[in-house]
Amino acid sequence: MKMLSRAEASVTEEIQRQFPQLQQIRELAGDGGLQGMAISVFDHWLEDESEWHLLDCYEGAERERRNRLFDQHWGALYDLTPIYTVRYRGRWPAKAKLEIKRYNDKAGYLRQCRYSDYGVPTQFIIMPELGCIYAAGWDDTNILYYRDAALAAPVLKLATEAGLHCLPQQS
Repeated sequence: MKMLSRAEASVTEEIQRQFPQLQQIRELAGDGGLQGMAISVFDHWLEDESEWHLLDCYEGAERERRNRLFDQHWGALYDLTPIYTVRYRGRWPAKAKLEIKRYNDKAGYLRQCRYSDYGVPTQFIIMPELGCIYAAGWDDTNILYYRDAALAAPVLKLATEAGLHCLPQQS
């Protein structure tokens, strides 16, 4: 089974209509006017320099614990709703266009979600039924973008059940 397949044209059109800011968020050029909530292993924002050492977690028992929390959360999201992502197609950057893909294989999806010390996590998923875009961060803190808090509530509930913390996004 292929891990990703091209989304149906009607689904692609609906996602583009629902999230006109999709490319802006994907390229970290802003939130496109959506609300944001951080989902993190940390129970507060690390603002003090004395806490910055907590970000340097690349191996060992603490890394394994963090990975388990996020694996549980990512897996629960896959079970909850159809999961889509984007890929670029065409010569970068002049002719590159976003193409919407659907995850068809949970094991492959979870492999792509996992933390890797070889590079920054780049998982970027779209959950159109919940009106959410979810982007992984390098610092064990991910951002959930949404327009309607009631629709996003199941994602936040699953995060809490997995042992993660939901923090209001900082300005």
